[in-house]
Amino acid sequence: MRTTQASLHRHPWLRPLEFLFERVLAYTAAAVMFLMMTVTLVDVVGRNLFSAPLPGGFEVTELLLAVIIFLGLPMVTAGASHVDVDLCDPTVPERLKPVQDALIGLINIGSFGMLSWMLWHLALRTYRYEDTTAILQIPYAGLVILMASMATLSTLALVLMLFLTRGRSLFTHPPINKDL
Repeated sequence: MRTTQASLHRHPWLRPLEFLFERVLAYTAAAVMFLMMTVTLVDVVGRNLFSAPLPGGFEVTELLLAVIIFLGLPMVTAGASHVDVDLCDPTVPERLKPVQDALIGLINIGSFGMLSWMLWHLALRTYRYEDTTAILQIPYAGLVILMASMATLSTLALVLMLFLTRGRSLFTHPPINKDL
């Protein structure tokens, strides 16, 4: 906790990123979740009471679910809240733990960087082909651009975490219950 607070004091330029990750993304994800709940409610009520489900309700719910997942990705990454498995930790000597942490950080950066690159490539292709959903003809390009942007933010968070906090939470507010 002290490391993250110290890094924010040493690097005041992290404050706008903290605002983006902890406020803008969180509130946007909450609004999208509310919208998804509303679409589901209208669909279920329409189906059960009026035998008329919401046209394209399933399609909209799928898209909104993808939005929520990718809006949460940078927040989970910056909070160092990804699931991690400690299979090798008991066998690694204490003096090699920093090397192990750096290696894991580099692998994560490489993986997220590749995901970002592939999503940007897919976004450009989706935009060029003008791909749409089957029923409502909603263009996929906006969703894929959002996915690519959030993967890129996650990659940025991992880079900052590697160099500023040595893999720990990037901002001052760590996850509430990381051990669950």
